[in-house]
Amino acid sequence: MLNITALFIPILLIAIGIEWFVTRKKNEPTYTIGNTMQNMSIGALDQIGSLFYFTALYFILDYSYQHFSLFHLSDSWIQWVLAFIVVDFLSYWYHRFSHRTHILWAGHITHHSSPHFNLSNGFRTSLFQGINRIIFWALLPIFGFSPWVLLVTLKVSGIYDFVQHTKWFPRIPWLERILITPSLHRVHHGKNDIYIDKNYGSVFSIWDKLFGTFQEETEPVEYGIKAEYRDSNPLIAVGFHYHYLWQHIQSASRIIDKFKMPFMPPEWIPTTTKQTNPVQKKVNINGNFNAQPILFEFVIAVIAFIALYGITPMLPTWTSAICYLIVLHYIIQNSRIINQDIAPPNFKKIIIINSMIAAVCFSCAVAWHQNIFWIPLFLSMYFSVKRLRSSENQNRTESASFI
Repeated sequence: MLNITALFIPILLIAIGIEWFVTRKKNEPTYTIGNTMQNMSIGALDQIGSLFYFTALYFILDYSYQHFSLFHLSDSWIQWVLAFIVVDFLSYWYHRFSHRTHILWAGHITHHSSPHFNLSNGFRTSLFQGINRIIFWALLPIFGFSPWVLLVTLKVSGIYDFVQHTKWFPRIPWLERILITPSLHRVHHGKNDIYIDKNYGSVFSIWDKLFGTFQEETEPVEYGIKAEYRDSNPLIAVGFHYHYLWQHIQSASRIIDKFKMPFMPPEWIPTTTKQTNPVQKKVNINGNFNAQPILFEFVIAVIAFIALYGITPMLPTWTSAICYLIVLHYIIQNSRIINQDIAPPNFKKIIIINSMIAAVCFSCAVAWHQNIFWIPLFLSMYFSVKRLRSSENQNRTESASFI
């Protein structure tokens, strides 16, 4: 059985391609290659995580439904309507808490740290955010909602969230009275003082109006986060605020502050510590650098990821795990190169890594007779040779990787 979610990814990518094409025709600086690769790399990490946390979510919802539900709602359209409203209400409060507590903000900040705003931001979700949500959603079956109804509702709500990340749509005041629109969501992603901590709603705008967090788009939006941060490494984008949080917990002199830190608002830090962020250096790449092989490799890796994501249910766990590691290796590495987080310099090191990957694939193929391993094996060997040849004609700087 195929993973149906994988069928939606190409549709979303086509939508991103159309938006990119239109914005370029209008000379609007909405997309950059590096930022889009970064968003897709973070999305790949999240999709792999979703294979686990959505499974965990279903079992937790089902357990809560079977053992703690006060009653069971009738299996009719009424349950679907109620579920959509209740899920949206809970999404509002989960989203609000995610902006107002350090530990939840650490999982959510990844979605806000992009300096650009476009449809590809819909992919930019930390896998830790999906894990954090489980605690909130586990409450719903207690009130009689079927786990299956809840999961479908969450997926539909997620698709609506995705299409909000666009500058295409202007303000539609009459629609904003009822629904969250792209304009209202642009406000939510703004770091302008007037826009901070506004418009938490997912589908309905009524929750923001009821609880005092509604804000219309009244001035140009500045995107990103106020913290000192350079968006160049998918892994740091996911772990950025966890590092920040841990640094302050370690350096706090009072025990009470160490325990308070995770549950305080993001602007709060112990008075005995100073704000620290991971040091991020930009690698200067020589003008002779040819990005085309890197982009080609990234596209092939994304196609391989989508195909693998679709057939994952039909593969043994270890087979899919190893293949995911291989594909992620190429996706993340190439995103870092394009974003000048790592220069493609040290080809000897890269070739050694790729050769080790190829060796693992070969060993697994021989040991388990899994033909799927021959695909990443071929890709590993092909790209190793391709990079070795291209390195002979390009003058690059030394590597500055800090992972």
